[in-house]
Amino acid sequence: MNFKLVYASLSITLKEFYRSKASMFFVLLFPIILMLLFGLIFQDQGETVYDLHVRDLDGGLNSQNITEMLGNTEIFNIIEVGDEVGDIDDAKDYLTEHKLNAMLVIPEGYSDGFDAIMIDRFLGIPTNDTVDVVMIYDPANTAAMTKISILNSIMDGVNKAATGMPDVLVLEMETTVSDDFDYIDFFAPGIIAMSVMTTALFGTVTINTELRQKGILRKLATTPLSRSEWLLANILYQLCMAVLSTISIILIGVGLFDLNPHLNLFLPLFVILNVFAFSGIGMLITRFVKEAESAHAAANAIMFPMMFLSGTFFPLEGMPDFLQTFAKVLPLYYVNEGLRAAMITLDEGTLMTSTIVLIVLAIVIFILGVLLTSWKHD
Repeated sequence: MNFKLVYASLSITLKEFYRSKASMFFVLLFPIILMLLFGLIFQDQGETVYDLHVRDLDGGLNSQNITEMLGNTEIFNIIEVGDEVGDIDDAKDYLTEHKLNAMLVIPEGYSDGFDAIMIDRFLGIPTNDTVDVVMIYDPANTAAMTKISILNSIMDGVNKAATGMPDVLVLEMETTVSDDFDYIDFFAPGIIAMSVMTTALFGTVTINTELRQKGILRKLATTPLSRSEWLLANILYQLCMAVLSTISIILIGVGLFDLNPHLNLFLPLFVILNVFAFSGIGMLITRFVKEAESAHAAANAIMFPMMFLSGTFFPLEGMPDFLQTFAKVLPLYYVNEGLRAAMITLDEGTLMTSTIVLIVLAIVIFILGVLLTSWKHD
C-alpha cells in the first residue's frame, strides 16, 4: 500500500472541507447544538418535579394524608382540583378540556375503607379487601407514564409499611381514550411524522443539490417550466414517497403489532401538510447552502433537534420551561399532536389547532420557496 497516495488523497479531502466554510460551520455546529440541547434537557433531571392534579372526593383524614405524603416526596407538585370534578367521567373531561396528562382521583369512602381494613388486620381478622385510588391519564403522553411508574413505587412502599401483608392500597388505571389501545397505537403516529419529515427534508435536499451540481437547474430557466410548477412537482414526488412510507408503517403495525388506529381524512391531510412544510424547508436550505455536504449537514442540524424537542421521544414536561415554549413553534410538534389526535384520541381541539398551524406554515414556506428559488444564479 502506498501511504503517500493515501496521505495525498486525505490532504485533498481535508482542504476541500476547509475551503467550504458552510461545511465547516454546519459539521462543527451540529454536535455543539445537540450537546447544548441534551445538556439543557437533562441537566436538572435529578431535581425534576412533576405536576400531579389530585381530586379528593373523600375528604377524610386518610385521603388528606396520602395527598400530603405525595407532596412530601418532592417528586410531585400537588395541584388540588375542586368541585368541578365530581366523578371519573368529570375527571376525563377535565383532563381533555385543560390538556392535562394525568389526575389522581381519591374516591368517596376511601378513608372509611382504609380504616376498616387496618382494624381487621390489627385484630387478626383475615381479609383481602383493598381500597382503590384511580389514576386518569393520557396514554399518548410519556410524562403520564412516568408519573404512573413513580406512583406505583410509592404505593408499594405504602403497602409494605402498612402490614407487609396483601396490598391494602391499589392504583387503578383509566385512560382518557374510550377505545382499547396499546402503546404501539400511540407510538406509531410519532414514527409516521418522523419518517415523513425525514423523507421530505432529505429527499428535497438531495435532489436539489444534485441538480445544481450537474448544472440542470440553470438549464431549466430556458424551458417553459415555471418555478412554481417545478417546486410543486418536487413536493408531489416527496408526497408519493411519504404515502408509501406511511402505508408501510401502518401495514406493519396492523399485521405484526395489532395496531388499531382510527383512519379518517385527517391522517392524509397531516401527511400532506408535513410533506409541504419540510419539502419547503429543504428547498430553502439548498437555496442558501450550495454544496451537497453542507446542505445535508444543515438538514441534520435542523432535523435532529426538532426530533428531540417536539415530544416524539421525550415528554415536554421534563424539559425547562423555555424549551417547552420553543417546542410549540416547531412544525414537527404540530404534526405529532395532529396525527395522534387523528389516529388515537380524536381530540377536535387539537385537530383544529394543528391543522390551522400547519396549513399556514405550509403556505408560507411554499411561497418563500417560489420567491427565493432562482435558476439564473445557479
